[in-house]
Amino acid sequence: MAVNKTASDQLARVKKNVSTAYMYFDDNYKRYREFRKYVFKESINEQQRAVLQQLNRPVVEFNILEAYISRLLGEFSQHEPGIEVSPAEGIPVDQQVLDVVEGHLRHILHDANKNNFSYEIYKDLLSGGFSVAKVWTDYASPMSFNQQIYLARVFDPTMCGFDPMARASHKGDGQFSFEIYPMLEEEFCRQFPGVELSNVGYQRDIEGFNWTYKDMQGQKTILVADYYEKKRKKVKIVKLANGRVMTEKNYIKLEAYWKSEQFIEQIPVIVGEPRMTELETICRYKLIEDQILEYNETDYSYLPHVFVDGNSILLTQGTANTTYQMTRPYVYHAKGIQDMTNYAGQTVCNSMENLIQHKFIVMKEAIPQEPDYVEALNDIQRASTIVVNAYNENNPDQPIPNPIREVQNIPLPPEVMNSFQVTGPMTQAILGSFTSNQNQQNTNLSGKAVIESASADNAAAMPYVVGYLAASTQWSNIIVDLMPKYIMGKRVIPVEAKGGEKEYQEVNSPGNAMINYDEKAIKVNIDAGVNFQVQKSQAMTQIIGLMQASEEFGKFMNSEQGLKILVKNLTVYGADELQEAVPQWLQAQQQAQQQQMQMQQQAMQNDPRMIKAQADQAKVQMEGQAKQMQMQLDAQRMQMEQQQQEFDNQIAIAKMANEKILNDSKMLEAEAKVNQMQIDSAVRLEESQTSLERHALDAAAKMAEVKSREHNDHLATHQLAHEIRQASKEIKKND
Repeated sequence: MAVNKTASDQLARVKKNVSTAYMYFDDNYKRYREFRKYVFKESINEQQRAVLQQLNRPVVEFNILEAYISRLLGEFSQHEPGIEVSPAEGIPVDQQVLDVVEGHLRHILHDANKNNFSYEIYKDLLSGGFSVAKVWTDYASPMSFNQQIYLARVFDPTMCGFDPMARASHKGDGQFSFEIYPMLEEEFCRQFPGVELSNVGYQRDIEGFNWTYKDMQGQKTILVADYYEKKRKKVKIVKLANGRVMTEKNYIKLEAYWKSEQFIEQIPVIVGEPRMTELETICRYKLIEDQILEYNETDYSYLPHVFVDGNSILLTQGTANTTYQMTRPYVYHAKGIQDMTNYAGQTVCNSMENLIQHKFIVMKEAIPQEPDYVEALNDIQRASTIVVNAYNENNPDQPIPNPIREVQNIPLPPEVMNSFQVTGPMTQAILGSFTSNQNQQNTNLSGKAVIESASADNAAAMPYVVGYLAASTQWSNIIVDLMPKYIMGKRVIPVEAKGGEKEYQEVNSPGNAMINYDEKAIKVNIDAGVNFQVQKSQAMTQIIGLMQASEEFGKFMNSEQGLKILVKNLTVYGADELQEAVPQWLQAQQQAQQQQMQMQQQAMQNDPRMIKAQADQAKVQMEGQAKQMQMQLDAQRMQMEQQQQEFDNQIAIAKMANEKILNDSKMLEAEAKVNQMQIDSAVRLEESQTSLERHALDAAAKMAEVKSREHNDHLATHQLAHEIRQASKEIKKND
């Protein structure tokens, strides 16, 4: 793109910022490269190697530092950082929008980790002391108009620089940041055709900062700087009908995108009058030694480069007490122990080598002149027999006293071996890390204790974890700030849940989340979270314990729903593939069971034997029902007979009572003749009593009549049961 004159006038100032920032951090760059080589390649430098070769000693090394870094990397890879997306203070944001933004952010972070993003960043911190990440946007594909947001580690952290006045650990509060790309002249001319390089001078010496140089093979290299800078600029802002505020420039972009996508719904219109304000914008320069290649004003609200600090400190130097930042890798203070380990090990190896080298003192007169014998003396390790003269060749009668004597090896001082053996505990003490080999000797430790002990080992590297989390929060805020600027119009974007489940969510359409929030309206916080693998192991242990304690819970966990829970807590290799395969397998099992049931039903309908079996089963069921009904009827008949007997007894008692009354009446009538007054009185009394008794007898008779009718009803029921039995016998005859 064309570069205006105003941007070109900034070349000297931008170049000065780049060179000043690079030289300010130069010691840290050198330390980064030194320790990376020291840990991962060789812990013996060229000078030490030359001395060992000159002394004819074994050139060996005993790397003990990489193992510590590898262990911490392994533990770090098991952690799942916690992501919290929330509205900025005083700015309302719909919860649906927050959920979609958090899910899409999690997708971007996980997508970056497909290239081992967090793993490589943390490796930089432990072995080099710092790292650098970058956020950028690009089209989803060559044939797409939609842009996506990307996150990655820069190719070489030592080729990045930041404002020396930045004070935040991520350096996002500085005024500028940059990344430098070394390019061969041929490649540069291919990417930037037409750029004049006549004023470019190639320096042989690459000490300090040079924009161009020649390597040892004479290849010409050009440094291209991708430079970002904060600027205050007056811009015109507009307010839309939906309440959103944006720059007039961005609204024009939105309007063009709206028309290109041919959306049916109307674009939010501008309400009121625009107004001028001053905003901070990020400007981008791409430059080489003598010219600015590109210049543009970006949509960024933050510098896209994020510094990831390990465990740096601020020191002062010089008479002016100038403050400077010193970065330190995790193994910084263990370098001396690594050197001592190498020295002690080399001494031990040299001593072991000397133990198998036999040295002899041979009298000159005893050396035979034959070539084969002389060769044996010169190569004692290969000679099976050494031949010497017992007598002087010039005087055969003169014996040679002690013609050959073996020189005894001097034993290795115990201090050397002790030094070699104590390097392990000393390294642990210096690094503040006490590995699990101490716990391995104690077989009585519970699984919970071992897990907690393993998690506690991370405490030694906690300053590096803190630096990583601070940087994570910064690049997450950059990503969230870019979302409404590049996710415009109706789109379908990937989102991920906390458990890792991935789905696609439509946005910027009615009923769905509208990704149109204002700049810096949403903030992100990243915390340490939990050790995800340890958490799964603990969950699996608890689940197994409950399954053993409760049979019903075991049945549940063996069900479809329980099986899904078990699979989610697996930490074995291929657990992700297993989580995807289990639902498919369960669905296939259900379909197979349904098909089997349908086939069985169809077979039952078409098979005569199955029909006869069903009829037999129905007959058995009817016989059983008839037998049960007969038993019920017999019980009712016995009950009715018992009740009838009770009624008969009551009637007999009533008759006896009536006869007694009649007899008593006759006696009273005879006595009445003696005393008429008494008789009349007695007759009236007896008549009254007789009337009452007769009423009682009438009531008893009526009750007997009711019971008799009930008895007849029961007899009818018995007759019905008899008819049922006859019907059952007829069914048997028909079969």
